[in-house]
Amino acid sequence: MKSKIQNIGLFVFVIIFLFSCTVSKNFKHYVYLADSIKANHLSVQQYQIPKLRIGDRLQITVTALNAQAAQAFNQNNSSSIVGGYLINNLGNIQFPQIGNVKVEGLTTDSVEKVLGNKLVEYLNNPVVTCNQINFNINIIGEITKPGIVNVPDGKMTIIEAIARCGDLTLYGKRENILVIREKDGKRDIGRVDLTSNNVFNSPYYYLEQGDVIYIDVNENKLLGADVLQQKRQIMATFVLGIISTLFVLKSYLKI
Repeated sequence: MKSKIQNIGLFVFVIIFLFSCTVSKNFKHYVYLADSIKANHLSVQQYQIPKLRIGDRLQITVTALNAQAAQAFNQNNSSSIVGGYLINNLGNIQFPQIGNVKVEGLTTDSVEKVLGNKLVEYLNNPVVTCNQINFNINIIGEITKPGIVNVPDGKMTIIEAIARCGDLTLYGKRENILVIREKDGKRDIGRVDLTSNNVFNSPYYYLEQGDVIYIDVNENKLLGADVLQQKRQIMATFVLGIISTLFVLKSYLKI
């Protein structure tokens, strides 16, 4: 009798163990830069200062030895907009006293030089500071905090943008991130693999104004889309297994 009880106990334990175990998951897509562990040096895509486009907004500040005279160039007028100077459809901004200034296709550094050269007619030793204030990145999909990321200094990598949004969720596909970029009237679509150090050489490593980053969902979430239903099925199977075991036990012990 004791031997029978031990065998039955072992049988029940095996059943419970089999029902409680789940298939091990592949955690490869959770690891960033997996192939960089043994690397000593990694090359990085050369950063290029983005060029201004129609619709961009600029914050321009002018200083000079005569602060009062410089102040006249820091006043918004009917040609400027709240929050900065808008680059109109002709690629120009309207600057106080100077008038139309072509800035489309220039960098912010170039705008500073162009305006500085024009302002020498009005000021002694003018210093111009230009920043793009509508440099925004849009991040959607399987990310902790989806939304718009503002880039005040005009320079951000895809890794920095994702970090700003709290990282990908567990269901985010790290090896196939989609980047949509509008350029010259066309939309370019690129893909970035954050599990490989090749990301540093990607043309989408450094982001540009208006980029859209989409984090696709991995297969784990797709397979577990109906988690509640799966749990119910597992529980029903488990209960039926226990009931069957009890019937076998009753028959075996002849209770």
